[in-house]
Amino acid sequence: MRVGRKRGVVSLKGLAALVTMLVWPVFGEPAADTAAVVEKHVTTTIDVRQASQKEQEKWDAQRAELAAEYDRLTAKNEILEAENQRLSDRSAALGQMIAQLEQEKMQTRQVREELLPFLAEVQADLNRFVTDDIPFLPEERNIRLEKLAALMDDSEVPVAEKFRKTMEALGIEAEYGNTIEVYHDRIRLGDQQVSGQIFRLGRISLYYLSLDGQEAAVFDVGEQQWRRLDNRFVPAVSAAVEIALKRRTSGILDLPLGRLAVP
Repeated sequence: MRVGRKRGVVSLKGLAALVTMLVWPVFGEPAADTAAVVEKHVTTTIDVRQASQKEQEKWDAQRAELAAEYDRLTAKNEILEAENQRLSDRSAALGQMIAQLEQEKMQTRQVREELLPFLAEVQADLNRFVTDDIPFLPEERNIRLEKLAALMDDSEVPVAEKFRKTMEALGIEAEYGNTIEVYHDRIRLGDQQVSGQIFRLGRISLYYLSLDGQEAAVFDVGEQQWRRLDNRFVPAVSAAVEIALKRRTSGILDLPLGRLAVP
């Protein structure tokens, strides 16, 4: 008797035949039906086993697939959790920044509310100062004050720009006290309007020199008018004009200052 084998293992069909052969000699002819029943049961068992094996393999494949999917989703979840933490930290930082900006905005609003009245006072003081000052460069200085007034009245202009322009105007006026200059202008001398060169000595005094260089005058701050100078001062005023025009080196000059204004 030869039992069918596949790779050293008894095949299921061979096993069924073997069982039949073993039953036949024992039970004889009357046992034929019994052998058939046994073979049928064995075959059914084998079929069930094969089906179960296939289902097992199928479930093993699905389990491996699900395990791989689980590992993939777990890794993705870790990445998303890290990203979520990063976004949470970023959100917290932005929240702090927004709170800081709100505080700065409130402080800026407070500074603006306090600064605007201050700038208005400075502008008023500047206007009075220019009006009461010695009358040099009247057109230039008045135009500057008019532009500053228009700027201060414009609600669209930021407070920072208004502050900058006000400080700029103050700086220009302050600089006049440290410089000398000569410019042409018309003045009222006595009952006449005369043209000539005006020499400004800082903010201390103004001097007039006629176009022909024969007559000189000084602005009397106390009387707020021009006063003719004695002819002996004409050379000194002429020399001062030459120095301001850089046509002559600096030197000591004998110039009258006139009377000071009484408060």
